[in-house]
Order: sequence, then C-alpha cells, then structure tokens
Amino acid sequence: MSEPREILSLIPHGLYLIGVRADSGTFLYTASWLTQASFEPCLIATAVRRTHEGSELIQEAQAFTVNFLPKGQLDLARVGFANPEDRLFQVRWKECPKTGAPVVLDAVAYLGCKLVRWIEGGDHDIALAEVVHSERFTDGELLTIQDTPWTYS
Repeated sequence: MSEPREILSLIPHGLYLIGVRADSGTFLYTASWLTQASFEPCLIATAVRRTHEGSELIQEAQAFTVNFLPKGQLDLARVGFANPEDRLFQVRWKECPKTGAPVVLDAVAYLGCKLVRWIEGGDHDIALAEVVHSERFTDGELLTIQDTPWTYS
C-alpha cells in the first residue's frame, strides 16, 4: 500500500501569492492549494494553515487576492516566504479596487475575492470566497509546485 502523502503529491498545484489587507496589516504569502468551487456564483476555495498569519488576516479583512504566478518566476514565489515585513517591498503592486488587498503587477493575472465562509478543517482551514474582481496582465503558462524543488503534501 502507498502512503496517502505520496499519492497526494501527484496532484498538480499552481503557485500563488495571496494578498490580504486588514486594519492590523497588509500581507503576502505563497499558497498552492486552490480550486474553483462554483460557476454561479463564481467561487474559489483555498486552504490556509490554521496557525499562519494569513489565516487571522483573511478572517479579519473578509477579503483577499489570488495572484497567479508566471512559469519560471520562482523568485516571485519565494517572496511569500521572506521576512513578512519585507515582502511588499520585493514586488511591484497595487491595491485591488474591490478588496484593497495587494495585487502583484508581475503576476499573470489575479482574482479579488470576498470571503463567503470559513470552514474549519484539520491543520488547514478552507476559505470559500466569491470572485468579485479579476484582471489579466499577460498571457503565459503558470508556475506550478512541480516546477520547483518544493513539495507540499
């Protein structure tokens, strides 16, 4: 029998920078667990580690952005692991007009999302969110976890 984590590592995952702006701070972090959850209304779901700073900020702000990273831009993905106080200084960004959350200008595209429901899980919770704004900056393939030396399963 195979270990579940071994099989789960076969799931292809994109890499994203999640942006959030709340009264207590503005934050970017790297994420890989994201999926579309509904056509109408347009919903996405993303997993957030319960002990992660992003978890508290998303629940406070009730909104966030999902920035789709371009293939070959591993350094852009690494921004989400840098010292939290330095992350926004390492990227060109603007505010999402509907959420106020950071939009990474070197991303392929982004989604501005409003939190619909917070679902408690195991070590990660699920943020179910409605897409309220979207913008594409460029064409091109997306960076995936399989393009990196990283694993997250």
